[in-house]
Amino acid sequence: MRETERSGRPLWAFFIFRPIFSLNLNPEHITKFSQQFFSNSFFEQDNAKLELTDLARKSCLIHQDAAGLYSWMSLGLRTQRRVESIVREEMDRAGFCEMQMSLLQDADLWRQSGRIDVYGDELMRLTNRAGRLFCLGATCEELATNMVKTHYNKTDMSLGLYQFGNKYRDELRTRGGLARAKEFIMKDAYTFNATEGGARKAYEAVREAYIRIFHRLQLDVIVKSSDNGEIGGRSSEEFHVLSELGEDETDGHKSLECAHIFDLGDRYSKAMGLVNAKGEFVKMGCFGVGISRLAMLLLNRQRDERGFWGSESFNTFDVVLTVIDWERQAHQEAAEAMRRDLQVRGLSVLVDDRLAQAGKKLADAELIACRQRIVIGKNAITSGRFEWMNRRTMARETATAQEVVDRCARQI
Repeated sequence: MRETERSGRPLWAFFIFRPIFSLNLNPEHITKFSQQFFSNSFFEQDNAKLELTDLARKSCLIHQDAAGLYSWMSLGLRTQRRVESIVREEMDRAGFCEMQMSLLQDADLWRQSGRIDVYGDELMRLTNRAGRLFCLGATCEELATNMVKTHYNKTDMSLGLYQFGNKYRDELRTRGGLARAKEFIMKDAYTFNATEGGARKAYEAVREAYIRIFHRLQLDVIVKSSDNGEIGGRSSEEFHVLSELGEDETDGHKSLECAHIFDLGDRYSKAMGLVNAKGEFVKMGCFGVGISRLAMLLLNRQRDERGFWGSESFNTFDVVLTVIDWERQAHQEAAEAMRRDLQVRGLSVLVDDRLAQAGKKLADAELIACRQRIVIGKNAITSGRFEWMNRRTMARETATAQEVVDRCARQI
């Protein structure tokens, strides 16, 4: 008897994976500022004058490669992965399995679905040396359908698949850094169900997972019906967050679309011949979350005249240890002891071991979306009392090393 018949649960509910992203919380692991991709002395000094993208560049979170093209630098990659880890946990919780599909897609698949012309100029295309046409994946409905057809055609399938990967769209207007770019990170997911009821349950499972994702990111989300556009299908819903980065109108305010879920019906299974055990076309859904778009949205929300502040769910590190006069052995020893105590308590720590002026170290700690700062210097070593600062509120206090560690741990 098939697993679905024996348990009554869809097959995709059994594919549970642990998150693979590690925040390097091992007490033996040391993350040093000198090892980060960080150099910003050539930027405008007054952060208040910088637009979001330029501030993110000054913070060495992103690098602009060309118009609409950005690379995540080492610190920025940590913010992206904060979002990614939450999304992964909720997709696993919803019973989906993670996979990785090719970025380069055979254009014949897009011809088969009829979308190669519908998608228009936004679809990036290229030809190999033999003259065969390929495209860079804007979405992966065709590719996923073809894979499932190869392995599950003519069965009572019930599958939920998802991936994180780069997507490509030749956007006419790019803005807000990675909020609207030609290359971006997306979590896309696809469901394949033999029955209408199974497809509806899968759709609702993702809808609930998305609500939880936005809640964990401390974002108020507005869900509204939408047109399916070039994706096609029967119906869809968009997930919007009010933001000055947005281009849509929601309740009289600008809003940014951050996720989209689609009931595809048999739009792709019919075009590509994917059927269940009864010969009926399989019901499908597709579900996207803009990972890099959410990261830019959160950076925009968590900024002030000093730079970016970190929140519990979105930050580069929980604590930065700003060590003044790093060359002094006593300062290094105090930093090492505090780092281990903090990491044992489950916090991520950045140790500023650079041979830089105190003023720059203090300013950089306030720039890079770190939640808390602890200053280790001559006065702290002599008095045994260290300055702790909450980056969001800029509240400061001095306390013993143990009291400071306890204070940081309470902020988790």
